[in-house]
Amino acid sequence: MLQRISELAAPVSGALEEDRIILMENEVYRLPQNHREIQVLSGTAWITLDQQDIILQSQEKASLPPSKNFAVISALNNMPLILTVRQDKNPVRT
Repeated sequence: MLQRISELAAPVSGALEEDRIILMENEVYRLPQNHREIQVLSGTAWITLDQQDIILQSQEKASLPPSKNFAVISALNNMPLILTVRQDKNPVRT
């Protein structure tokens, strides 16, 4: 389940690598499966994963569960969306 986490919450994993993404109106980003945390820096994000949706506003974070599917992110409200995504540097191998 997609879950919001507080601004002061600890990272989902001890070894995370961060990327910044900017999306304009009508752009969609397919988030790689190894990404575990999203934080919106500016704008409003619509995130869909495993048939669940979550809307994040500026400065909100979400923790993503492991999934076989990709999360899809798009900008809402005709404003650019700036976000950071964090991925496991050392994913668990099965």
